[in-house]
Amino acid sequence: MKKAFLAFVILSVGIFFVACEKPKEALEESFEVTQTQEDLKILMNNGDEIVINQKRPQERSNFKNIEPKKPNVLKDLLVTSKKNNIKVLFFFATWCDPCLAILPHLQNIQRQFGEEISIYGIVIDDLVGEVENFQQAIEVFIQENEFHLPLAYQDNRKEFFTALGGIEGIPLVVLFDAEGKYIIHYLGAIPEEMMEFDLTQNLAKMRVE
Repeated sequence: MKKAFLAFVILSVGIFFVACEKPKEALEESFEVTQTQEDLKILMNNGDEIVINQKRPQERSNFKNIEPKKPNVLKDLLVTSKKNNIKVLFFFATWCDPCLAILPHLQNIQRQFGEEISIYGIVIDDLVGEVENFQQAIEVFIQENEFHLPLAYQDNRKEFFTALGGIEGIPLVVLFDAEGKYIIHYLGAIPEEMMEFDLTQNLAKMRVE
């Protein structure tokens, strides 16, 4: 009985923390890890602009017979803007069901924390596959899902995506502090309470400083 219950718990957790697997190969195969240009600027559809800078180039292994563990390049980024607050980057695709599932939670968090955080959506449909009419697809997505968060879908997203060397999967949510430094990231449909806790903790540190 205990074994059956334990198996049920493990299965439930695995299902909850699911991420879209469809783009896994496409997310990585066509991009080389490179150092970004200084001050790569990404413009949002609401006029906001975030500035992304990679603090140092990626270290490369000289061993050809050993598959190196992919580094967490997110830790090497500085993400800043004119706003002195926590930045939250949300990588997603319009066809990704787990991405759609956490949209209401992200919008709840934005309402809860207000100007203390900024959540920026970065859509990657066209970066991981062919999209017939990307602009129209985005407009439909915004209307159907009442998406009110700032959204990036301009061409220079590819520069950012290339600098990252692809990503592990989607949905991917990444937190950066007021100075632009990496805090933590979440892959998959994670609970709203988890993001809320981490944001509360880091905002408390900011207020003390």
